Amino acid sequence: MIVALLTATYPYANELQALGIAFQGALAVRNGLNKEGKMHWFHAFALTSLLAFGGGWFGFLLMGKPTSMISGGDVNVTCCVIAFLAVNYTPWGIGYKILSLLPCRALITVFAQLFRSTGTIRFINTAFSEVSPSPYYPIPVIGPILYGTMLGNVGGLFVQGFDGYLSKGVPFAFQNGFVLGTFYHLYVNDTSGILGTTLRKAIKAIGNGILVFGLDDKTFPHVVMAGFMQVAGILMLPDFFGPSFSLIADPPAFIGRTLSSRLMSPTPVVAKEKPSAAASPSPVVAKENKPAAAKKRKRKTKTS
Repeated sequence: MIVALLTATYPYANELQALGIAFQGALAVRNGLNKEGKMHWFHAFALTSLLAFGGGWFGFLLMGKPTSMISGGDVNVTCCVIAFLAVNYTPWGIGYKILSLLPCRALITVFAQLFRSTGTIRFINTAFSEVSPSPYYPIPVIGPILYGTMLGNVGGLFVQGFDGYLSKGVPFAFQNGFVLGTFYHLYVNDTSGILGTTLRKAIKAIGNGILVFGLDDKTFPHVVMAGFMQVAGILMLPDFFGPSFSLIADPPAFIGRTLSSRLMSPTPVVAKEKPSAAASPSPVVAKENKPAAAKKRKRKTKTS
C-alpha cells in the first residue's frame, strides 16, 4: 500500500493529487497575499492556480509541448475552482476553518507532495526522451535535471519575481528538485554511463541490497523521491519546523555547526582552590589576639 501511494498507482491518483495541490495553493493565497480578503476574486483565483500549477502552466512550453493545464485542464482547472470556492466562499467560512485544521493540512500536504514528486519525474523523463546527449557522456545529464527542477519553482518566480524569490538563498524547491532529480535521473535513465552504473552498484551493495527492499530499478528511486518529499512537506508545516526548514540543507548545517563549536571551543581552565577559612586565620581574629599577646609579655616582665 505504501509503494502504491508513493508511486501514484492507486485509484483516482491524478484527481486526488490535483485536489491536494489546488487546496494548498488556495490556502497559501488566503493566508498570504489575500489575508485581509480585499483582493478581487479573479486575482485571487489566478494566484491560486499559479501557485498550485505554476510548472503545469509554463513548464512544457519550454519543450514545445502543450502544458498540463491545457492537456489536463478538465481535471486541474476544475480542482482549482473547487479548492478556491471551498476556501473562500463557504457559509460562515466553515470551509476555510476546517481546511485550516492540522489533520486537513497534513492530508492536503500528502497529496500535494505526491503531485510534485510524480510531476518532477514526468518532467525529467520527458526531457530525457527529447534532448540529445552531448559528445562527452552517453545520456543528457544536466538538461533533464534542470527541467524537472523547474516544476516547483515557476510559481514562486512568477509571483515574487526573480530577485524576490532568490534573495534569501537557494529555495527548498530548487534544492529538492535538483538533489532528488539528480538521484532519480541517474538511477533510472543512466543505464550505460559510469555515474548511473556506480550509483546503482553502490546502493545495492549496502547490506546485500537491503536498501532497495526488493524493488526494481524504476520503482525504488520513485519511492525514495516521493517518500523524502512526504517527510519534508510535513516537517515544513508551521506546526513543526515551518516553511523555511530544509531537510536537505539544515541537518548538514546543524552537524557542521555542532562539530565546529566543539573543535573550536577553548580548553577549560581549572581554577585554583582557595585556602579554606580554617587553614588561614581571619584578619579580625588576628587583630583581636594582638592585645592579649602584649598583656602576656607585660606579665612576664613584672615577674622577672
